[in-house]
Amino acid sequence: MCEFGLIKSFQIDNGELDGLRAQECFVLGYELAQVDQLLKATPEIRQPVHADNQSRIKSACEDAGRPYRLTWLPGDVSESWLLLEIAAKGGELDSPRPDR
Repeated sequence: MCEFGLIKSFQIDNGELDGLRAQECFVLGYELAQVDQLLKATPEIRQPVHADNQSRIKSACEDAGRPYRLTWLPGDVSESWLLLEIAAKGGELDSPRPDR
């Protein structure tokens, strides 16, 4: 029989997900799990993430000891998306380029 347990806190003790539908909560949880796995396996990461996951993704990057940058996705007037950039293990982030 399989054992299940908490891998990482989702940090929702203070109503951070109040007002979100169950489907939205699922997406945020899946996205956080994906970022957490990428932090363990991928040398460098650059991908859009949901703005609602900002604090949880920051914590995941800090826990992994990886330098990161979250910036608003250019051209997204909805302010629903951020661009997540994570440096390779042991590396540093380059200065943001104007075309990013």
